[in-house]
Amino acid sequence: MKKLLLILVVFFLIYSSSYACFDTYLFLKKASMVYPHKALVMELNGEYSFTRFNNPSEDMFFTMGSLYYGLAKNFSVQFTLGSGEKPRDEFNIDAYAVRGVYNIYTSNRYDYNLNLILEHRGIRNQRANEFEISTPFIYHNNDLTYVIHPTMSYGLNSEDLTIGGHLGLFYLFNQNSLVGIGAEYASVQSSSYGGQRLTQSETSTSIFFGTYLGNRIYLQNELAKGLSNSRDFGFAITTKFILN
Repeated sequence: MKKLLLILVVFFLIYSSSYACFDTYLFLKKASMVYPHKALVMELNGEYSFTRFNNPSEDMFFTMGSLYYGLAKNFSVQFTLGSGEKPRDEFNIDAYAVRGVYNIYTSNRYDYNLNLILEHRGIRNQRANEFEISTPFIYHNNDLTYVIHPTMSYGLNSEDLTIGGHLGLFYLFNQNSLVGIGAEYASVQSSSYGGQRLTQSETSTSIFFGTYLGNRIYLQNELAKGLSNSRDFGFAITTKFILN
């Protein structure tokens, strides 16, 4: 019944013009947003978005590389560097981000946890620095994972304050794979990609699929579509390499 319900919701969102970039690698571990203590993970991400099929000159692309490391049992850090969102024929290493994640609370049964995320991101040689604070809540119930993630970001140069968030529902199967849906409002989601969003819309939703390829590689795919104030559709591929 749970499988059927999830499939129906997924198809409903696609049909209604189905965003949210989540770190699904951690969901399979049924853990918090903190990377395991002394774990070192490298990530490569590429995202492509477009407005109209017949006008590829408007297409946008960006790619990022990140390193994650668990400094303690309840604290991990992330460093990101890459090429920010640009026309598809341009490439320049100019975007960066640094993030710290702290696990505030985990229940005795390990079925839910609350986290605190502090992040700074910017574009090199541009006055585009941004600071963000967020508090993701994750609840694991058998093979289902629920995520509620409110966010608040402040542009240090623009002095713009934005309050948003995203939420998601994920079904875990075969011990090493998952499928899920997510929705967002004015939020850059849970990964540091230079402050970019896959779609240029205030409200959007996504469908996800993630799986292990062996023991050292994790692959995540995402299809995203804006729901309001939108101009594009996008897709993303994220690959994680577990180094230790």
